Amino acid sequence: MEIKNRSIIIDFEPISRRVYFSSDGSLYEILSDLDVQIRSICGGLGTCGKCKLLVQKGKEFLTTPTKTEKSFLTEVELRNGWRLACQTKLNKNNLNHLEKLTQPQFRIFLPSDTLLEDFKILITGISKGTKIQPTIQKVYTEVRDPSLEEPYADFERIEESLRAKLPNLKRNDIINIDFNVLKNIPNILRESDHKITIVLWNNTNIITCEPGNTIKDKFGIAFDIGTTTIVGYLINLNNGKIYAVGSKLNSQTAYGEDLITRLTLIKENNENLQKLNSVVIKDLNEIISNTCSIAKIDSSQIYEATVVGNTVMHHIFLGLNPVNIGMSPFIPVIQKNLNVKAKKLNLNISKNGNIYIAPIIAGFIGADTIGVILSSQIYNEKSLTLAIDIGTNGEIIIGNRNILYVGSCAAGSALEGAHISNGMRAAAGAIDTIRINSKDLEVSYTTIKNKKPMGICGSGLVDVIAEMLKSKIITRSGNFNREYINHESFIRNDKKIEFIVAKKEETSIGKEITVSQDDIRQIQMAKAAFYSGTRIIMNHLKDNQMIKQIFLAGAFGNYINAQNAKFIGMIPDIAADKIFQIGNAAGTGAQHCLLNRDLRNKAQELLKKIKYVEIAIEKNFQKEYAEAMYFPHLKLDLFPSLGEYKEIPKR
Repeated sequence: MEIKNRSIIIDFEPISRRVYFSSDGSLYEILSDLDVQIRSICGGLGTCGKCKLLVQKGKEFLTTPTKTEKSFLTEVELRNGWRLACQTKLNKNNLNHLEKLTQPQFRIFLPSDTLLEDFKILITGISKGTKIQPTIQKVYTEVRDPSLEEPYADFERIEESLRAKLPNLKRNDIINIDFNVLKNIPNILRESDHKITIVLWNNTNIITCEPGNTIKDKFGIAFDIGTTTIVGYLINLNNGKIYAVGSKLNSQTAYGEDLITRLTLIKENNENLQKLNSVVIKDLNEIISNTCSIAKIDSSQIYEATVVGNTVMHHIFLGLNPVNIGMSPFIPVIQKNLNVKAKKLNLNISKNGNIYIAPIIAGFIGADTIGVILSSQIYNEKSLTLAIDIGTNGEIIIGNRNILYVGSCAAGSALEGAHISNGMRAAAGAIDTIRINSKDLEVSYTTIKNKKPMGICGSGLVDVIAEMLKSKIITRSGNFNREYINHESFIRNDKKIEFIVAKKEETSIGKEITVSQDDIRQIQMAKAAFYSGTRIIMNHLKDNQMIKQIFLAGAFGNYINAQNAKFIGMIPDIAADKIFQIGNAAGTGAQHCLLNRDLRNKAQELLKKIKYVEIAIEKNFQKEYAEAMYFPHLKLDLFPSLGEYKEIPKR
């Protein structure tokens, strides 16, 4: 389909695809031309009603709903912006008006049950291992029958049998039982001939009783709730084996791609807290259902869940109002860990199952950072170690066995493809690695799933900046080098200059994939946030200590070229063999908390050791940030190993 108008732009979320709008094609056709697969049994003919999407911005400039849409969508859905992609087009009468509006004029959200795109969500992490001693115990016992001579009550006979099976229980330990479980005991005992399995939480709390011997069926699930993605790990608590992993894009992105947008939404109307809470609970339950299906178990066999996430996600999951986190002095509702019954949070596991929520540290430093600290065991390291969880809100941890400092930097969502002209999240068709021949500026690249390129994801953005520096296409200040801008690899017009990464005929979007000056600035700001944040925290350390090793956590930290990250000045200049990519460390931390109850106490103890640095209010922050905007830094002596910079112009 020919692109008709380059003045009208549409943003598709959560895939972070920004494209030009055609005046005569439906949204379904636009997505098809982008090679973005969405659910449609009828192939866009309007007979299945499966291609639902939500128009969040610009719905007044689209054609009015058709009879087909009215047959598949309710009046409330239509009023709220829900449409069928195959039926929805741009109203041509609005063209002149739209061209004058600030871009993008449209924002459209593709829900998970519509979007079939193959996303690259990090689910693995490097584990240093943990001892298996969960809070959940299963005890099979044969309870003695009652008699006229010894007419002991059902619960008392169960308690007697349980104490005989668990000699570690002290005489003064009180065994508790949930009232709903108690009501079912008479039937369970008699239907199973008094042969039952007792499920205990935290040694003395009976959370369910099951007929027969079900000891082998003991499961838990660990969740990492991220701003953009959610991952769940279904684990057998008997042996620590992961039986299934489920992941999906966080449906809250329909309400805003970043935390501040969601906080603002809740501040404007408290009812939006319930909406966001319902959305994330639905996502978690979907992961529970999918993982149980893979493992061929029933969700009632999951007796505990552990949850980590940033502070805002933590609060929204619990239904706690997070608005004060976004305002100075950035105070959360609660810091310590929590244990909540599953039924109170509407999670579809065992009704009396426990939900453990890891503690948060401060402000925007949440339970996910605790997960990183626990799984990396940075608190046991002899050498001073920097751990960075790279995301929209980057967490910086510096420490060893003696000290532990943390801080948060607002890196923005550029590294996830947002606010980049041809940026996108890590999905099929995303350019993820890039090389540039410095002699002829010829670009070579790879894409996820080897599909025709449709945009550049975070790892590709780091590569292209590093490669443009090495080829002297850009200067250390981040500007295009004037000596190169007349080269055929550039597109020049009155508004901007762009470097071509993929030629028009190579892509699936009908135009070149480029990097603009604004794109370079976005990456500069992100990398400067991380490096200046690290420098600010280091200023709090005594005796001029030096970072000896680096742990890169999170999806972005796992997939980037670490050497290129160092080359552009995102991380300190240390030897390559001292940089470790540790994957989804937050998710691994959640798994460890599920498997080892002692780590929950460890998390609470760490809160006393951790020193929090509010980076943005430090007196030297602006200076450090400005100096870190240069590649790799204004002060080249901070990067002595990068000799190439002697040949790269400063401005």
